[in-house]
Amino acid sequence: MKIGTLSGPYSLKYYKGEQTAKQLLDWDLQLTRWADQYGYNEVYFTEHYTIGSEPSPAPDLMIAAASQITENVTLGAMGHLVPYHNPAALAFRLMWLDHMTGGRYIAGVAPGSFPSDAQIFGTNGNNAEILYEGLDVITKIWTEKGPWLHKGKHYTVDMPGYDELWHGPHLTPLQAPHPRIAIAGNSPRSIGHIEAGKRGMIPFSQQSSATTLRSHWETYSEAAEEAGHTPVRSDWRILRDVFVADTDEEARSAILDGAHGNFWREHLLPLFKKFGLAGALLEPGQNADELTVEHIVDHIFLVGSPDTVVTKARKLYEDVGGFGTLVSSVHDYSEEPEIMRRSMELMGTEVAPRLADLALTSTAP
Repeated sequence: MKIGTLSGPYSLKYYKGEQTAKQLLDWDLQLTRWADQYGYNEVYFTEHYTIGSEPSPAPDLMIAAASQITENVTLGAMGHLVPYHNPAALAFRLMWLDHMTGGRYIAGVAPGSFPSDAQIFGTNGNNAEILYEGLDVITKIWTEKGPWLHKGKHYTVDMPGYDELWHGPHLTPLQAPHPRIAIAGNSPRSIGHIEAGKRGMIPFSQQSSATTLRSHWETYSEAAEEAGHTPVRSDWRILRDVFVADTDEEARSAILDGAHGNFWREHLLPLFKKFGLAGALLEPGQNADELTVEHIVDHIFLVGSPDTVVTKARKLYEDVGGFGTLVSSVHDYSEEPEIMRRSMELMGTEVAPRLADLALTSTAP
């Protein structure tokens, strides 16, 4: 099993005016340095425009900055919100990122889920179909030389052939045939996972219960097989928050009484309940109205000492039938950074090595 982080960035202080954008960005990059230092495999940045507690309008800029201060960790977006971009411009920027990172790049994409973001760009509820047409344009630019013309419902792209006068178009991806693409999903029969399966792309599961996660894999693998692709469990990325300390008591206190727990209490859990997403966190028979942060920490997150987190991670792996990368969101402990640094150190140096055999032993269909 590999490990990764996901940064919103998640901060209550920023939208309350207690933290500047620069302070937020500096903390995000510090987390990325630690991920690289402690042997994490992947770091992801999100994209939002109108969410003050998750301010990140430009994951490509964060990836570019992170590429200059890291050496080993793979950098990605989860995801680039394709409907809010011209796909031709995005395709060229992402190729440039592929070169800037030396091929340490995964192009995670998403349709965008916040109504206030969609309002700005006037997508009129068509985000999913715009995303998939945009993906068609992006992958065509990455893999097919001009001249060609794409004339679709949402985009027209007229790609010229090579011209000796301009010495171009010249740019191609560094990775062959192009960077891996990941698509996120949350609901049990997620359209995103169906599309990822059809296109042979990486499935990325948002924070969900084991029951929902099993549905994610079933949905993805069925779509992949129907399209002639072989679903590979090591490709599957699962977001499931992790917090490690020297003892179980320290870890539980650090998350419940710290930035991580506060963020869920004040922002994420109310959001999940308001938009009907809480069910994805529950096992059958559980009531969404009774869902608390304490329940999430004790029964969903992987929280505790290294021994405890290893045990919980192995159980999650067995419960869902195996997966490739465990991704945890990282939160704003910038006022007490040692708590977060120590958690990442223990995860990277003590927990992850004891999970490395899992990807080699999974034989689940």
